Amino acid sequence: MILQILAFLRKDFLIEKSYKLSFVLGAASTFTGMAVFFFIDKLFGRVMTPYLAEYGTGYFPYVFTAAAFFGYIGTGAGSYAERLRAEQLQGTLEASLAAPVSPAVFLTALTAWNFIFATFELAVYALAGIFIFKLDLSNANVPALAAVFFLSALSFASLGIFSSCFILLFKRGNPAAWVLNNFEGLLGGVYFPVAVLPLWLQWFSKLLPVTYSIRALQLALHKGAGFAELKVELIALALFALTLAPLSAAAFGAALKKSRKDGTLGQY
Repeated sequence: MILQILAFLRKDFLIEKSYKLSFVLGAASTFTGMAVFFFIDKLFGRVMTPYLAEYGTGYFPYVFTAAAFFGYIGTGAGSYAERLRAEQLQGTLEASLAAPVSPAVFLTALTAWNFIFATFELAVYALAGIFIFKLDLSNANVPALAAVFFLSALSFASLGIFSSCFILLFKRGNPAAWVLNNFEGLLGGVYFPVAVLPLWLQWFSKLLPVTYSIRALQLALHKGAGFAELKVELIALALFALTLAPLSAAAFGAALKKSRKDGTLGQY
């Protein structure tokens, strides 16, 4: 199992290494995006103050940390479908799945590089926040943050596996990815607190795991909230993870079985 994952990691590293300019441009894009929010805070930050009072922070620290966190856990939601689609287009998906590799190992190996790279990006975010934008993260409750990261990553990875099922079955057209891309950031409190939304949208946001993830992150990071204060959010995330993980694994197995039966793994 370890050797199989390492083989995928080596392949993905060599591919990524050959596109150095893409890495540089991606890093520059991330920095300029954060700079935009920095100056938006200068212009409109005080307007958001009443909505941010419960988190004990300003708009820029809120959106900076939320965007960094969302980018990390979003790796699980987007990577599976993205990587499966790439394997299809390269003509390597059928060969990879024909190898003596279990679906669980294949899914782990498929996105291992993405998670390693996302961890690196998160570290860059943290260093930029502390040394460039002078964010104060001294109140952070590390054990609570670790729990939030783990449960959120598991929930989003499960959603990503669901999304990959549509790629296996239909090649193009992925309603799960469409929902994740268009609604998670908008309704989950990533770019502004959920309290800004109309009440009917706030109720809808409660159906999304990202809503609980972002709220727990902000409270643990900026106010030092612990497990007791975050019990509602952590229980919700645990329920999402425990429900979605086995369902997504079963769905992927069924989609893979049908694709093999129909002989469509090599199609794109």
